[in-house]
Amino acid sequence: MGHELKDLWQGLRDPEYLHLLLEPLPLYGLAAGLLFLLVAHLTGETKSRLLALVVITASCASVWPYQELRQQATPRILATRDPALGPLIRGQTERRGNCNWAFYTVACLGAGALAAGLAGKGKIFLGLTAAAAVMLLCLSVWLHQKECEVYHRNIFKSRASG
Repeated sequence: MGHELKDLWQGLRDPEYLHLLLEPLPLYGLAAGLLFLLVAHLTGETKSRLLALVVITASCASVWPYQELRQQATPRILATRDPALGPLIRGQTERRGNCNWAFYTVACLGAGALAAGLAGKGKIFLGLTAAAAVMLLCLSVWLHQKECEVYHRNIFKSRASG
């Protein structure tokens, strides 16, 4: 048991592993936050609405450490993959980086909606945040699909042949 814990802690210091842990957080966190926001809105729970905004904001903000870790991990990823995949991997890393502004925008909107909500106002901020988060969820799903096309090519090869 001690050896496994040591391996776990060692793995948590590895950018290649950590970026894999953080990769789905913006997508799944955003989806969960939107679902939570919808339920809070339908039930009229103000505190739950604020908590949903925290989840959305934190999920979007998680892109920053993810991208940093991905940049650190890319050389090792390239070294362990087929050299022919190098341009695809670098392209996907660049694509992810080019989309960070959308996550930061929704994080800022969420923080603004949270601050306005704590003051008892902010329906416009909340509506803007919800609309932007829905669009960002679509972008996140697309980015995740592109990620799968690069790293899980077997999935897309089997679809094309089937």
